[in-house]
Amino acid sequence: NSADISASFYQVLTSVALVLKEFDKTVVDIAGHADSSGPDDKNLELSQRRAGSVSGYLAGQGINPQRLIATGYGETRPIASNDTAEGRAQNRRVEITLLPVTQ
Repeated sequence: NSADISASFYQVLTSVALVLKEFDKTVVDIAGHADSSGPDDKNLELSQRRAGSVSGYLAGQGINPQRLIATGYGETRPIASNDTAEGRAQNRRVEITLLPVTQ
């Protein structure tokens, strides 16, 4: 039930920021996700906060916030079964996708 970025991911996100600075003709889609534990509305809000945390970190690293699109999907896009602790852990995630600017 946390949207805090784990300290172990700071280095990864800092590396992502370096790539984003080099490839500045991209839009950054940041998708937050949650497992199916708890009410749907709480999971949606939690996933939005997760995406927002990553977006805020990248903006703090000098990435133009206008390039960052943070969206929460709640529990609607699982990548593993929510029937096991391991599956639920995999479903609690943030995914970053780079989209080329076409104009």
